[in-house]
Amino acid sequence: MKSRIRIRFSKSGDIRFISHHDLMKLFERAIRRANIPIAMSKGFNPHPKLSIPIALGVGISGNDEVLELELLRPMSVEILVECLCLQLPKEIHILSGEVIADSERCPVRDVIYEVVFKNPEFLNTVKVSEFLQQPFIVVNRTKNEHQKSFNIRPSIQGITVKSGRLILSIKVETEGMARPEEVVGALLENGRKEIFEIIRTKINLTSSA
Repeated sequence: MKSRIRIRFSKSGDIRFISHHDLMKLFERAIRRANIPIAMSKGFNPHPKLSIPIALGVGISGNDEVLELELLRPMSVEILVECLCLQLPKEIHILSGEVIADSERCPVRDVIYEVVFKNPEFLNTVKVSEFLQQPFIVVNRTKNEHQKSFNIRPSIQGITVKSGRLILSIKVETEGMARPEEVVGALLENGRKEIFEIIRTKINLTSSA
């Protein structure tokens, strides 16, 4: 009887500089070394059934990331977490684990980011209300050497300034979603440059009901 597990974890330190692909490979190796009975996909090139529902950009720390995996048979969540922790680098910390129904599909609804500036006084000049009143906030994205314009405004749910930090609430849209660095770049008037660090503090999933 197969079982599905949802794990919440944090990712910080130098590990934040590895790609999404490398992070998946890291978890695959850790699961294999921990002897966790992971289910495999079918076909000519089977791979472990695990997924991270929303990738984290390179260089961004994550305080509450999500990993879902399917097991060949039920396993105590406590034992699974304990075994997995022993095989992971110290920059990845397992926060919690839970069994979820096989039919449960909870895509990402929205995410929260904190932006920490080296010069927090800069935030006193940010005009958030005026920024959010704009119907269009267009950025240019480059993919496969082709540049495309994209309106990030529909996916920006809210922006607040709190304790010298910028808090961004960004929702998932069918057309795509804003990247935190794009929002910050659009907020910086006249090409102003600021040094900042981005932390994804929360991933909110849709209800399975």
